[in-house]
Amino acid sequence: MTRRQALLMAALLLALVKCVEFAADSQALFFHDSGAFFLNGLRLAFVSFRSWTYGDLICAFALPFHSLRAIVALQMFLGGLTAWLLTFALVRFLGIRPWIGILAGLAFAIDPVQVLYEHMVMTEATAVLAMAAFLVVALEYQRRPWLPWLAILSFLGIVLVSLRTVYLPVVLAAAVLLPLGVLFPSSRRRTRLLALALAVSCGSTLLFHVGYRRMTGHIARREPGYNYWSGFFLLATVTPIIEPGDSDDPRVADAVAAQSRSSVPLVFGTRTDHLWNPGGLAPRLIAIFGGDQRQADQAAQRLAHAAIRRNPCGFIGLGLDTWLAYWQGIPNLRWSEEWENGMKPPHVVNANDAGVILSRFGADVSNQGEWLTFSRRYELRARYWFVFLLLAPFLSGVAWWLAPRNSEGPALLFVWSCMLLAATCLGASDSPYRYLHPFSFTGLAGIAILCEKAFGSRHNPRLSCRSASDPRGRQSALQPEHP
Repeated sequence: MTRRQALLMAALLLALVKCVEFAADSQALFFHDSGAFFLNGLRLAFVSFRSWTYGDLICAFALPFHSLRAIVALQMFLGGLTAWLLTFALVRFLGIRPWIGILAGLAFAIDPVQVLYEHMVMTEATAVLAMAAFLVVALEYQRRPWLPWLAILSFLGIVLVSLRTVYLPVVLAAAVLLPLGVLFPSSRRRTRLLALALAVSCGSTLLFHVGYRRMTGHIARREPGYNYWSGFFLLATVTPIIEPGDSDDPRVADAVAAQSRSSVPLVFGTRTDHLWNPGGLAPRLIAIFGGDQRQADQAAQRLAHAAIRRNPCGFIGLGLDTWLAYWQGIPNLRWSEEWENGMKPPHVVNANDAGVILSRFGADVSNQGEWLTFSRRYELRARYWFVFLLLAPFLSGVAWWLAPRNSEGPALLFVWSCMLLAATCLGASDSPYRYLHPFSFTGLAGIAILCEKAFGSRHNPRLSCRSASDPRGRQSALQPEHP
C-alpha cells in the first residue's frame, strides 16, 4: 500500500466512523462554561476568560442552521480531520507502516474523551485540531527547514492560544526551541541561518500575539490582553505559597492574612474556591479595590509573581502535587466524571445562558444535565482511558528512546508533551481530567512508534530527514536498514 493510498483509505474510514457516531448520537452537551461562548459569539457580553474565537466559530456555523446539532457536526468533522492528521504525521514523517498509522487514526476517532468533547460545547475538540496542525507543520519544518513554515507556525500558535490559554508558554517556548533544535549551528553559514530563523520565528510570533491582544482589547473595549482574569487564575494556582509579605500594598497584605484565617484558607485543596467562592481571595481583592476588577487582577498578578520568585521550589511542588492529584483521583473517576461532563451541579448551564440558547436556537437545555446520551455513557464506561492519557508523555519518551534513526520527530512529540504537561500542572488550580485530552494525540503517536519497533524496523526510502552534513537542511533519503 502506498502512502497516498493509505491516507485516502484513512480519510474514507474516518468519514465512515464519524457518520456512524453522528447517527448514533447528535445531541449537543453543555458545561457551565458553554454559555459564555455563546455570549461572546453573539456579542451579548464579553467573558474575557473564555475563548471569543471559539464563540465566533460555533455561532457563525450554527446560527444559519438554527440548530445546535450543527455544532456537533462541525466538531465531529474537526475530530475526523485531527485523526487523519495523526495518520498523516505517522506515515509521512515518522516512517510508520501505513496500516499502523490508519489504526492509530481510528483509535483517536473512537477515543472516549474525544467523542464526548465533539458533543460538548467546549473548546477541547477544536483546540486539539489546532495543536495537531501545529505539530504537523513543525514536523514538516524539521524535514524541510523553510522559513515560511515558521510564520505559519506562529499563526497556528496564536490560534491555539486563542482557544486555550494554557498553550501560551508552550507556543512561546516552541518559537525559540524549534529553530534551535533544527538549525543548531555547526558552521558559520548555519549560524547565520539560525539567526535568520530565530528572527522570523520570534518576530512573526510577536506580531501575531500583539495583534491578537489588540483585537481582544478592541472587542472588550479595554487595554490589549489575552484575557482579563489572568492574574486571578495565577493567584488561585499559587495560593498555598502566598504570604502577606509578598505584597508591599498593606491592603493586599491584610487581605492575605485575613484569608488565612477564613473558612477558605490558603491550602492546596481550596485553590479553585479562591476564584469562584464568594469567600475566596480573588473576590476579597475585588472588594478591597472597590469592585475595580482591573486593579484587583493586576494586584493579584503582582502578588502571585512575588510568591513564585520568593519560593520557586514551592511553585514547582504545587505542579507535582497537581499531577499526583490526577493519579489519586483515578479510583473516584465514576463519581468525578459526572461533574466534569456537565451532569452534576455546579457544572450545569445557568438559567440566563439557557435562556439565551433557547431564544436563538429554540432548544431548552436547562435540564441537559439529565441527558444520559451515548457519548456520556461511553465516556463514563471507558473512564480508565485517562490512565493512558496520564502515561502518554512517558510513552512519547520511550518512543523517542527506541526510535531507530529518524529520532527528531519522536523527540519533538516528547518535548511538546513534557512542556504541555508542565504548563497544565503548573498553570491549573485544580486537576480536571479534561485537561489531559490533548495527550491522546501524542500518546497514540508514541504507541504507533512502539508498534512499528515491535514489528521490526522498516524505514521508508522516501522518508527524509536532515543530514548533518547538509547545512542548508536539504532532504536526504534514508537507506533501508539491513538486518
